[in-house]
Amino acid sequence: MSPGATPPLVAAQGWLYDLLVWVGVDHHTAGHLQQVVVKPVAVAVILLVALAVGWFGSRIIRRWIGAVARRAAGRADSPRAAARAVTITAMVANVWRVVIGLIAIFVALGAIGINLTPLLAGATVVGATIGFGAQSMVRDLLAGFLLIIEGQFDIGDTLTVGSTSGTVEDLSLRVTRLRGVDGTIWFVPNGEIRTLANLSRGRAEAMVDVPVPAVADVDLVLRAVTEAADTVAGDPRYAGSCLTAPRVWGVVASAADTLTTRVSVRTSSAERDRIARALREEVARRLHALDVFVPPGVAPSGPEPPSPPRQP
Repeated sequence: MSPGATPPLVAAQGWLYDLLVWVGVDHHTAGHLQQVVVKPVAVAVILLVALAVGWFGSRIIRRWIGAVARRAAGRADSPRAAARAVTITAMVANVWRVVIGLIAIFVALGAIGINLTPLLAGATVVGATIGFGAQSMVRDLLAGFLLIIEGQFDIGDTLTVGSTSGTVEDLSLRVTRLRGVDGTIWFVPNGEIRTLANLSRGRAEAMVDVPVPAVADVDLVLRAVTEAADTVAGDPRYAGSCLTAPRVWGVVASAADTLTTRVSVRTSSAERDRIARALREEVARRLHALDVFVPPGVAPSGPEPPSPPRQP
């Protein structure tokens, strides 16, 4: 080694090494002190910075995203909206802390001299393999996360997803469990939910179409339908569920052998089917009482007239 050359052990040292050599410490001692003092201090600083960033980030997330989520919950019509806003805020804050923690660990490992290239290369290969092999699962998880954040439905809501209808019994990040009307349990992967209809949110229209023979008296039928709807709306069993007065649409369709009238009542989504059934029953009673469905030329059905007394 030529005079004045830097020993291999201490090549490319930092400011502490230069300071120690300047004050008269030999090269090997300065190099060891550099390794023992600077690297632990660097790791400690990295961890402290990570803790500070994680804490401040969580506070900002809880204030900013939490405020947005609470405003959205205030505009929503779901009683679980407030709890969902709190859950979403906590979830995002936890994800932020986990990400900052992982970044701090990798930076700290690099600061103490560990070569992260093989680790990152191996993690990349493993991640790519898992990604290609589990694309559908990743899609389901991401879709479930977005469904929870957006609050498109809650447990207890009635949904129609494609050709499947039922009540939501469970919602996880990967799958949604529906209970059909006949008791069948449907497991729907969240990634397969492209279009859904939520039948349990907000107001709805209990709409009933009434087909009658084409030869029926239209005025008579409309009057009977109107009276039937008013009867249902005034019934104490249904009055509290009828948000508006019944609306008779008139004749909405006609064919060679039938005319179709329509009546509707605005109600809540949960009460729509019950109000619709009551409308159908009452309309059917009144139309049958008027013999609307009796074909022309056929005597109306009813109690037989008393037979005349027989002559002795």
